[in-house]
Amino acid sequence: MKKQTDKIDNATKQDRFLTTLGLAKRAGKLIIGWDRISDYTGSIETIFISSDASERTIKNAGKRSETVLIKRSMVAVGSALGIHRAAVVAVTDTGFANLLKSKLNE
Repeated sequence: MKKQTDKIDNATKQDRFLTTLGLAKRAGKLIIGWDRISDYTGSIETIFISSDASERTIKNAGKRSETVLIKRSMVAVGSALGIHRAAVVAVTDTGFANLLKSKLNE
């Protein structure tokens, strides 16, 4: 039984970034997809880019705001957000952006 608990704890630690990303979406502080990000006229704190995003997406996002490459696939990011896949997401809130960055370092 102890081994199952250890596995659950490890899975929870690995998913904290994605869980927080989902929370940011529910709070309305997240923009999903490059087309929406490029059309957004407000302030963007940080753009998170999945590990398998295209070079073009990475290049374009770098022109818009601070970017952070994450070690998560488009499918993993999309799954956390309740969609099929997401290569790029932008956070519009400073608090959520800082929280998400800290979750990457855990």
